[in-house]
This record gives sequence, C-alpha cells and structure tokens, in this order.
Amino acid sequence: MRTQTATVATRPAWVDRAGALSGAAYVLLILVGNQLASGSSQDPHPSGAKDLADFSGSPTFAQAAGFRMEVLGFLAFMFFLGWLVHRLREQGGTATWLAGVAGVAGTATLAIKMGSAAPIIAGEVDHRQLSPTLARVLADMNGATFVITFLTSGIFLLAIGLAVLASGYLGRVAGWTAVVIGALGAGLTLATGIDPVNTNPMPFLAGLLWILVVSIRLAWRGPRTVREAVEPVPVPVLS
Repeated sequence: MRTQTATVATRPAWVDRAGALSGAAYVLLILVGNQLASGSSQDPHPSGAKDLADFSGSPTFAQAAGFRMEVLGFLAFMFFLGWLVHRLREQGGTATWLAGVAGVAGTATLAIKMGSAAPIIAGEVDHRQLSPTLARVLADMNGATFVITFLTSGIFLLAIGLAVLASGYLGRVAGWTAVVIGALGAGLTLATGIDPVNTNPMPFLAGLLWILVVSIRLAWRGPRTVREAVEPVPVPVLS
C-alpha cells in the first residue's frame, strides 16, 4: 500500500455556513457601525472641551444605531471565534493547541473591546460633573483600549495562521497571509508602545479583510483539507 496526500474541499452544511458567515457579519457590522457612531469627527485626539461636549450632547439616530451595530458585530465574532477554533481543533496535532491560543487571544480581544465602552458610558452619564481634563482622560481610555486590541487581534491571527499551516485546513496562502498580518499587527503595536494616537492601524484593518475573505470562502466552498489516501500496490501474479 502507498499513502498519498490530496487536498479535498468539503461542502459545508448550513450550520457551518452560519458559523463562517458570522465572521463576515462581524467585520461589516463593526466597520459600518464605527463610521456611523463616530459621526463627522476626524480628529483622533480632540481637546478636552470637545470630548466634554460630545459627552454632554444627545447622540443622533445614526450614532445610536452605529453603536448598536458595533455591539452586534462583537456578538457575531463570538460565534465565529467559537466555530473556527472548534473546526481547527478537530484537525488534531499541533493545530489543536494553536487553535487554543487563538481562542484565548480572540476572547481577550472581545473582553477588552467590550470593556472599552465603559469610560464612554460613564462620561455620558456623569457629564455634568466632569471637567474638560477628566473628559479627555475618559476618551483617551477608550482609545487606548482600542489600540490594545491591535495586539490581541495580531496574536489571534498569528495563531490562526500557524494552525492553518499545521493542518492544511485552508491552504498555505491563507495560512501565511494570516501569519504575516498577525505578526505585523502585534509587532508594530509593541514597537509604538501601544500609543493610542500614533499606532498604525493598517495591520488591524488588513486582519479584518482576511476574516471577511476567509469567512465568505468557508461559507461558499468549505475548507480545503489535506487528507491521506491509501493506494493499493499491484501484486504480480505468478503463473
């Protein structure tokens, strides 16, 4: 008998389609929601007076809708994270513990990002007692926690990419792309000292694009897995 390896695509069931598409939902909801919630402000670090004015004012319908879309997006990421980590752990071998690392990093990203809303909510509730200086501190706390997620998101992608390479679940291109994006995201964030103003967000945005593309690909065609096939060796017949 000879053993050969072959790349096989499996048609996803509806539950796998739903799990995969939750990743695309996460990306679209947080991008559109953030754009709506931030309004027309383009200044990444406004004055304390501007922060206090933002806390004191009533959010528009678009801003309120954008905030809810962002929350829904992170809820969708919970489903995508659970589904993808489970699928990678099924591959066995080195992919099992690497998928575990991805699960920890993804959970940390969710916890930090969901917690980043606390300073903003506190500022809106207590805006009458705030000074411009304290308003700026609360706004900067929100921005700093967002940048910290660049680090945890980078580790998430790095671990996912290594698990993909170890298992052949999505192919080498997807695996190496995730490794490079994840390493850049974590490395650049550490190199800037997790600066909430000057950290480069491009690796984080590239990671969102990776999740979007992989999510749609998995929902449409299913994974590419490397399987071993046993080929019989012909035995000569003696006459």
